[in-house]
Amino acid sequence: GREVKKAKEEAYFLKLSKYQKQLEEFIENNENFIYPEARKKEMLNNFIKPGLEDLCVSRTTFSWGVPVRENPRHVVYVWLDALFNYVTALGYGTPNDELYQKYWVNNDDFIYHVVGKDILRFHAIFWPIFLMALDVPMNFKLMVHGWILNRDGKMSKSRGNAVYPADVIGRYGVDATRYYLAKELPLGNDGLFTYDRFIERYNNELVNDLGNLLRRSVAMVNKYFDGEVENNPNVSTEFDESLKETALKAIEETKKCFDGFRLQNGIEATWMLVSRANKYIDETAPWTLAKEGSTEKLKNVMYHLLESLRVIANLVSPYLVESAPKMLKSLGIEDYQIDIENLSFGTFKGYTKVVEVDALFNRLDAAKELASIAEEQKKKEEKTKVVVEEKTTNEISIEDFAKVELKVGEIIAAQKHENAQNLLVLQVKIGDETRQIVSGIAKFYDPQNIIGKKIVVVTNLKPAVIRGVESKGMILCAVENAKQKDEKLEILEVKELSNKAIVR
Repeated sequence: GREVKKAKEEAYFLKLSKYQKQLEEFIENNENFIYPEARKKEMLNNFIKPGLEDLCVSRTTFSWGVPVRENPRHVVYVWLDALFNYVTALGYGTPNDELYQKYWVNNDDFIYHVVGKDILRFHAIFWPIFLMALDVPMNFKLMVHGWILNRDGKMSKSRGNAVYPADVIGRYGVDATRYYLAKELPLGNDGLFTYDRFIERYNNELVNDLGNLLRRSVAMVNKYFDGEVENNPNVSTEFDESLKETALKAIEETKKCFDGFRLQNGIEATWMLVSRANKYIDETAPWTLAKEGSTEKLKNVMYHLLESLRVIANLVSPYLVESAPKMLKSLGIEDYQIDIENLSFGTFKGYTKVVEVDALFNRLDAAKELASIAEEQKKKEEKTKVVVEEKTTNEISIEDFAKVELKVGEIIAAQKHENAQNLLVLQVKIGDETRQIVSGIAKFYDPQNIIGKKIVVVTNLKPAVIRGVESKGMILCAVENAKQKDEKLEILEVKELSNKAIVR
């Protein structure tokens, strides 16, 4: 539906089609080059197998970019120049390429490009072909993650719905933040962040499941044995073997999941042991054993609980970076070195100097927290408001206002202006007519996020040429703190009316 214009420009192209078969075979023969599998199929079936079009890698109508040495009238621009930072940062193409040889060419381990789903095509198609063309080895894998969304969809500064990690960390700590994000972002798919969901996981999993397990176990060891228990292989309960089996399975599954970047599944595997250890307390009823005078059996139970906690502390250490050392300190093994690779259950002879430490996580009052967060958000909004004094000098008559023709239009296409980073070139459908409008909103809106918006357009504005592109109209926006660092801008939208309705 956009207005078509003929344009001509000299440019260099990279012949992607020359490498299509080689790339296709490489991806199919290297099972985990793109992970997860669904993203691999997406690249092959949607982009590569239908046929690769040659890629334009230089332009001559603007000067920003990297000048082509042999022909400075051309400049190279993304993605060709950007992706090569991966190897040029290591010294590729320079006399001092020791790091490139060490980490890229001769590295026994794979390098991982951890990328968002929206830039996978560039990393899975363009980047490998760049390397193939230069015979540079492809010793890397692509791990593709989704987006962190909120209930309204994609977070955006311009929409004002972004949640900043620093704010969450400042309020609830780094461990809770890391735990939630790792748990809520499954590999390859989108995750959800809401404060009510965050608080629910915080209270149920970190406070109730993990924090209480540590607190109860340490308190009982101190109460019954003055903080010291040893392993006695000659004494057992009917529940010991089940606890040990769960621990060994948790170790194996957690390591396996983390090796495959499946953090969510890895946490769930660890929490099998957390849940089983809590159940073990109820099954063995240490308070009953103490009352009965079954001292050796009680020691055995305490040892199994502390050993479970030692294993858990190791397994949670990649994301609970502050809590794991606290757990080990509470178990009296402060100098213990985290070692997940050689982790097992029942290898500690005994525990001494078990001490109570501050709670790992303190219970939150959900209602109060959500009310407080809402109040803080309200205060932030009030701070950004600009009080505009009424002005009388620029008054216009009703006849002047009647001259302005306003109609509803729908954005059907959008792209960035080639010669101005702050401008977007919009194609706006108004009834049966499609108009091209240049608007200075690129700082606040991504082109793909505004397609489909119904907006208000000044339709009787005299056409103008803006940076070489014709513009026939103007869209209405609201702005706060104009031309300041915290400037905000929002397109005025219409929800129900058609894209030819008159605004009055």
